Amino acid sequence: MSGQKGAMVEFRETLEEAQQRAMASCREWPRMDFQDFMELVQVPENIHSQGPGVKRYMSRQPAWMAGNELPWDELFRNLKGPRPRHSGLGVFGGCVYAQAPLAAARAIEEEERRQTAATGLVKPVPGIHSIQGIFTVPGLGDRPFVFDVTNIISGRSFFGRQVNVRQPKQPSSNPGGPFPDSDAELPLGDICFSCITTFKRPAEGVDDVQSPISAQKRYANILSQRAPDEWEPAPQSDIDIITSLFKDFKGHGGFPLLDMHKVDMSEYNSDKEVPDRIQLMLYRPMKPIPKDDVNGHIVCHAFEADRNGLIMLGNHMGYGFNMDKAASLSYSFYVHTNPDEAVMDGDGWWIQEINWPRVSANRCMMESKIWSPEGKHVASAYQDGMLVPAKEPMEVKESKL
Repeated sequence: MSGQKGAMVEFRETLEEAQQRAMASCREWPRMDFQDFMELVQVPENIHSQGPGVKRYMSRQPAWMAGNELPWDELFRNLKGPRPRHSGLGVFGGCVYAQAPLAAARAIEEEERRQTAATGLVKPVPGIHSIQGIFTVPGLGDRPFVFDVTNIISGRSFFGRQVNVRQPKQPSSNPGGPFPDSDAELPLGDICFSCITTFKRPAEGVDDVQSPISAQKRYANILSQRAPDEWEPAPQSDIDIITSLFKDFKGHGGFPLLDMHKVDMSEYNSDKEVPDRIQLMLYRPMKPIPKDDVNGHIVCHAFEADRNGLIMLGNHMGYGFNMDKAASLSYSFYVHTNPDEAVMDGDGWWIQEINWPRVSANRCMMESKIWSPEGKHVASAYQDGMLVPAKEPMEVKESKL
């Protein structure tokens, strides 16, 4: 519902009637786990012409799109005038942000297996240490992402890979997925995402220092109010106007990989300025991820940390009913521990602790800390993006005939 100056949404019925009809049409959406949603296929070198040393991978499944599973058609069935746009142009950026470093990880893991086969020497698997990504073009859901992985550095314990991501210029022959191998042979468009991913082998550190007060301790009074999965599922698109229109919709929709729940922090934040406000998200895999796939676990943390963050800030800024633009520009993710400590094993809930310290020049800054169920500060995320209000708010008018 963005980018429309002075837009008027007028129904030929009461809004409540439209909402009730829309909610009656809701259905359960299938959700993909890690094995299915994050599947990457390596493209043979004889198919692409990127030169020696470039490893190409392709995604198999359509990227998830925020709010796309809400019953918009039913809500707007009796709408007078043009239907407003309810989301951005592209898919959820966390999909490509997670898959690009995973492609880099798969390339390094393949190299490690070859070295082991040649030398007989088994070394600890390099784990993702950092992801530095920039978003350039909105991703499309009806075609795969194609990942070109190139070597920056390969040391004894430290590695770096660049990943440039593009999409075919035309939709897939099977746009609903899984995408066929033949999609990798289609002409590609411009780069839509690029990142540098660094890797580090595990090491025994001399010291281990973090804040003595974990998120679990700092917000214990709030977190103890209910069980983790009794907090509401994270909204599909956490913008005030959308959560108001679908106020009775509670569920994950088709959101893949993780169960995510949003802790109600409204009372905690009520007397605080925006830079001091906090949002907690609780999450864990919807189905187990192989324990030995440490890089698979790490990219799921990065996937989670990208969801809804900037638009939630829009609500705090008062843009929730007149959002124009909200989009990530750059996003950095750092793992502070050895990779095995990022593994989401068992039923414990992880915490994302979010705050927004800076808004200026139509841009905003989001910081996140990722806490393990045991209270260890495992990772941090830093995201800068556009946040622009519309000149006039969206209006909703009821006109009962």
